[in-house]
Amino acid sequence: MILFVTLAVVGFGYRADASDVFPRPASLEPNIDFWVDVFTAYSYRDFIVHDRDKVWKIYQVFHLPGEGVPTQDDVEWANDYLKLKYRTALLRLASGQKPSGYVEAGIAKLFRGEPPQAYAAAAENLRVQQGLRERFRETLVRARGYQPLMERIFRTAGLPVELTLLPSVESGFYSKARSSAGAVGIWQFTRSTGRQYMTIRGRRDDRLDPVRATTAAAKLLSYNHSVLGNWPLAVTAYNHGTYGMERAASICGDDLPSIVARYNGPHFGFASKNYYTEFLAALQVHRYEDKYFPGIKDEVAPIPQAVVQTASAESGRSAHHHRTHRAVLKAHHQHHRRVQHVVS
Repeated sequence: MILFVTLAVVGFGYRADASDVFPRPASLEPNIDFWVDVFTAYSYRDFIVHDRDKVWKIYQVFHLPGEGVPTQDDVEWANDYLKLKYRTALLRLASGQKPSGYVEAGIAKLFRGEPPQAYAAAAENLRVQQGLRERFRETLVRARGYQPLMERIFRTAGLPVELTLLPSVESGFYSKARSSAGAVGIWQFTRSTGRQYMTIRGRRDDRLDPVRATTAAAKLLSYNHSVLGNWPLAVTAYNHGTYGMERAASICGDDLPSIVARYNGPHFGFASKNYYTEFLAALQVHRYEDKYFPGIKDEVAPIPQAVVQTASAESGRSAHHHRTHRAVLKAHHQHHRRVQHVVS
């Protein structure tokens, strides 16, 4: 059974007013729950076929037979198979025919009280999500190597430390991550955006330096917030762009649920619409990691070399920085031992 909890408790990396800084509107709770399950309940051999807009409307969780990480061919086959299966069933029901078999009976139950055209619309809105449990577990452990230094950078910038967990949904805290869109590093900066905040030329690419990239991310998020006025929009802008969110807010107002429901601007697709709820889900899982992954708190994460080098450089400047260096190293080793307060 999956435990759903809130963030309104005091603990490491979170404040009592976290829900005020990063609100969880009731309309977004089903979406947050969906992503919590994707991160913790479903493995990489589980494929969830669901509605693209109402992500919580799940038709089936299909478990791919076999063991190990699925190949790309496996993933494509599962995606095509599930979409064809449910598109066929939905269009059959849209034609006015009565449910036949358990698959169509299950669909009819989900659409109880809705007109036949709802089936036709849903048939064009199918999406398949692969489970991320194994990958997110690795993310939780890797994050420990970076969190103390990242949190210090964000506190110095006057930003909520919860934002240092955004790499959970960007890169899984993998410093050499590269996306098909050309985004690079833990914070997944594109070249054009990265050049505004750090050096990217020749053989030097600061996007691959976790410390410089974190400082750049703090500057970008601070700018987003200064322009957009609240964190739900500022966080979403990290994915969609500051100008894009500014335009969305000018049309739909500064309420993110309203923007998600009403805005149809260019490139404001599935990733942007779900970015904030994925972030909130990641916060929840990080906060209660030992409930979702029993025993994980006892795993010790290695300290990344970039973090060691930064702390060592700072320790040479003064006795104060030397104490800071020792504190950073100690925090890395003790982070996983901190008490987890759980709301049941």
